[in-house]
Amino acid sequence: MRYDFTPNFCEIGRRIRKLREERCLTQEALAEAAGVSVPYVSHIERGIKKPSLGTLLRLSAALDVTVDTILRGNQPAEANAFFSDVQDLLNDCGQKERKVLLEIAAAVKQILRDAA
Repeated sequence: MRYDFTPNFCEIGRRIRKLREERCLTQEALAEAAGVSVPYVSHIERGIKKPSLGTLLRLSAALDVTVDTILRGNQPAEANAFFSDVQDLLNDCGQKERKVLLEIAAAVKQILRDAA
């Protein structure tokens, strides 16, 4: 599957702010942990400044998330984003294989929900 990724720095800033607030961090605490200034954190969160890759790496470490989480959030947002991948996987399967895969997927889904 191919993704077209053009960074939306306003969205990235909103994600950083949300992650920071979820961790009960002030801008000052995040700035110190990431080795940047408080105004720079404020500008990033408001989408005014575009952070470098190095800054994103330091922010992600300070927030204890992957850079991908900051850049893309909890992707994919669309419910059908993986339908084509699943279809590709099942294309060369027989009926019995599909039934087994469906049962496995249902079991894994239940385990994930029970663990949450």
